[in-house]
Amino acid sequence: MLSLLALAGCAGAASSRSTATAPATTATVDCDRIAGNGRTFYENNPTYTDPRDDGAEWSSTPPEEQGMDSTLLRTGLTKLGNNASLFSALVIRHDRLVAEQYYHGSGVQRSNNVHSASKSILQALVHIAIAKGDIGSLDDPVADYLPEYFGNVSPDKKKITIRHMLTMTSGLDWTEDSTEGQVEEASNWVQTILGRSLVSVPGATYNYSSGNTHIVSAVLQKATHMSTCQFAHQHLFQPMGITAEHWGRDPRGIFSGGYNLYLTPREMAKFGLLYLHDGKWDGQSLVPQRAVRAAQARTTQVDDTIAYSEGWWMHTISGRSMYFAWGYGGQFIYVIPSADIVLVTSENTSNTSNNKEINSTAFIRDYLLPSITGP
Repeated sequence: MLSLLALAGCAGAASSRSTATAPATTATVDCDRIAGNGRTFYENNPTYTDPRDDGAEWSSTPPEEQGMDSTLLRTGLTKLGNNASLFSALVIRHDRLVAEQYYHGSGVQRSNNVHSASKSILQALVHIAIAKGDIGSLDDPVADYLPEYFGNVSPDKKKITIRHMLTMTSGLDWTEDSTEGQVEEASNWVQTILGRSLVSVPGATYNYSSGNTHIVSAVLQKATHMSTCQFAHQHLFQPMGITAEHWGRDPRGIFSGGYNLYLTPREMAKFGLLYLHDGKWDGQSLVPQRAVRAAQARTTQVDDTIAYSEGWWMHTISGRSMYFAWGYGGQFIYVIPSADIVLVTSENTSNTSNNKEINSTAFIRDYLLPSITGP
């Protein structure tokens, strides 16, 4: 059973251009309360409930008012819903919510693990820390911030920079979805990750690693003298009316860098809108423009169709360039600048045997882009 909320334009109107605006008041988040217990690298992905009703912050219209064909869009969203694990699909055009559907028991206030889509959020946090002067630059060696782990290592390992970690070119040995099991057996995950062998010169070889981004979280906490959770809420989330319902952390209190962050689909959409508007929210610059540009700058061509940058992926579909946050099991935040569109999907990953990631490329190619009828 799916819930159709916005194809008919049923949310409250807003006078500003932005479809989502910050609430009048935002409570301070208790990061200790929402933190994980540090026993497992990847959690079992429960669903949380966001107690806030953010409906008043959103403005929706029928797709036709934003130059889109509602029939084609509806057909595509219905087809997406044939995937038994799909939780949500949201389409925003010209800063208006034109489609918002929830599937298989999910809903507006249901918050789930966005998995590696949070690597894109981590990229934003690092650039904010640089703008504040907490971090010098992306080219600073990790050893400058975590010297206790680099006492007796090779000169090449000391050359690993924050940029290398964000672009997945650290050179550290890592097999995604395997090495994590070895890390979680240790009491010090940062030490264990940085203790992995260096199998290539830093900056030379792409190798996707959630270990890399966990190290970035450790650097952020050391540099800012606050947890990654606290820094994110103070400098990014709270101005946008976002509060994480849960955020994992390791046995030593390092909040998960690039996984185990729980948000609602609308909160994911807010982050996509932030990047669509060059890092600005309600006229306030939250993320430096250079971070948005870096998100779209290819550092590695991963295969024939997609490329990687700093925690973001890039793709060209039907001649339109787009970049996206991508989390395990179908957690997507697509930013399509040329169409002024943000697309968000979330899926149920609590039962991995039943999870099959949606074909987002086919939906965008066959339904989303063809549904555009006007500027």
